[in-house]
Order: sequence, then structure tokens, then C-alpha cells
Amino acid sequence: MSVTVTLDIYSGLPNPSWELTEDQVAGLIERLGASSERSLSKLPSLDGRLGYRGFHVETVQEKGLEASTLIHGGLADVSRLYPSLVLGGPDVERWLLSTGEGSLSDDLAEYVASQIATAGEASGGQQMMDLDATLHAVPPYDPGKWNNNPTILRHNNCYNYANDKITNTFAQPGRGSGSVGPYPPSCPSTGAAAQRDGQIPIPSPDVTPAEGQIVALVVSTTPGFLDYHWYRRDNNNMWSHKPGGTPARNTDNAGRAIANPQMCDRGPYNLFCGWYNSIPVRTRVN
Repeated sequence: MSVTVTLDIYSGLPNPSWELTEDQVAGLIERLGASSERSLSKLPSLDGRLGYRGFHVETVQEKGLEASTLIHGGLADVSRLYPSLVLGGPDVERWLLSTGEGSLSDDLAEYVASQIATAGEASGGQQMMDLDATLHAVPPYDPGKWNNNPTILRHNNCYNYANDKITNTFAQPGRGSGSVGPYPPSCPSTGAAAQRDGQIPIPSPDVTPAEGQIVALVVSTTPGFLDYHWYRRDNNNMWSHKPGGTPARNTDNAGRAIANPQMCDRGPYNLFCGWYNSIPVRTRVN
């Protein structure tokens, strides 16, 4: 039986995956079986933070492993019906990272190793905006639309969410108009690809659009971690987002409500690129 490991890290780009060898499967079973301690604590990644969110191990009928196991922050979620398994530290994550040799670039592996070593650190702040106004543009903040169906959850990303379009294709800027934006992502290239899809650049979010909603693009140029991410302003004048194949949420990496994506805690997404007006009926997203 095959066992697939997915590094959960990107928001816009697809996450890298690889298969474990028979020896590696045995090693994983041994490492997970070395602890019987349980905790009511939930994995840090379950809040849908931006950046490194651990490893997702999937298999079908592999004796000794659950069909789906999430590993992050020294914990393993081996069954949603039971408390988390305490792994006693980051060693299992470091080992899983080592099994991805050949599937991960050296820069990305080095970046993930640094994140495993500094797990739990958070920083940043945000500037509050006037919350009295209620926008009459769609959409409202409705996370259930994106989170309740497992297929929709896993196969739609931040670009789908910002444009309020469920395509189940893990949409990429530019693909809907025939040409995916160049890699690595950048403010100019990713923004231009989104414009080809129909996004309209605007100088400020301080407007009420006649149609659609205001969205914001950010990019990570953090060494070893190159990706883009989109935020969406909802009709309550606050912002929400969907980091990759994780749940839609209305909080930033520090767990605070997002009043301004330019000022909030965005984790490794260090560049704020700009604002756009997305009109779903006029955009081509795929």
C-alpha cells in the first residue's frame, strides 16, 4: 500500500507531495508508536495559518497507520475522534522533511527546517479601521461554503476564495485567461496574471465597488519560500482568506480579526502588492 506525505505550506501554489518507501513507512509507524501520551491540545496548523503548517500523511489500508494523519507542532492528529498524540518534540517532523529529499528544493527544505526549529513564534500587528460601515457588495463572510465539503476545502485556494469562485482546480492567476503567471511569484508577474483574468487594480481599498469585492495580493520572497496569497474584503468591512487547502478564516497569523491586510500578521508573506476589484461575473478563474 502506498503512503503519501504532503508538506502543507503554500497558499497559492500546490503543495509538494511524495511517496514513502517501505522502510520509511516502517520508520513512521515506529515513530508514531513510540508515544502513547495524549493531549486535548489541537495542532497549531488547524487554525489555518500562513506558511508552514506541518505534514499530511495519507494512505489506504496500511496496517499501523490511519487513513489520514496530520503532524505539526510536536503533535499528531491521528483521529478526529481522539485527543492528539504527543510526539515529544519536532523530531518526527524533521524526519518527515528528510524523506522529501529529491521532491523538495534545497532552499525550501532549509526554510521548513528553520520553521520547525522556531515553531510557535509569532509576531506582527495590525491597524484597526472604522468598522461601522457595512458594504453592500457581495460576498458575506460564509466559511461553511468553503469548509464543510472536504472536496471544496482541499481543492480551492486563496485565489478561488478571493474571487468567490469554487472551481476545484486550485486556481492559479492567469490560467483562466490562458497563461499562468511566471514562477517564482512576484508582485508584478502575479498581479499582471490576475489582471489578465479580469482583476482591476485600484489605488486604495477606501471605496465601495459598484460590483464585486475588493481583494488584496501579497507575496513571499522569504528565502526558500516563494508563494503568493490573496485576501478578500467581506460585506462587514472586515477581511478574510483561505490559506491553500485549509479552512477559510477571518483572522491573521496572530489570531486577530483582519481589519487591514496591509497591516496584519501575514507570517512569511513579506511584500504587500496592492488592491484589486474582483467582479466574479467578469473574471476567468481556473
